[in-house]
Amino acid sequence: MTGYYWAMGTCVACGSTISFNPDYVPSIRVDGKKEPLCRGCAEQWNQIHRVSKGLEPVALHPQAYEPQPEIGE
Repeated sequence: MTGYYWAMGTCVACGSTISFNPDYVPSIRVDGKKEPLCRGCAEQWNQIHRVSKGLEPVALHPQAYEPQPEIGE
């Protein structure tokens, strides 16, 4: 039987509580530590730091906010 898990945390930008896949969630470094971004803030970051400068947006991983399968024995 395969189980699944995901992390719960706070979006570093807006403070909302989010569930996310710790392996794929978009993040930014704050004081040297990677902190998660919610989907809305990740899209806003892309708009401000990429699209507005004529760059392609960083694609969100399709599993960024989905449960992660546990690796069984």
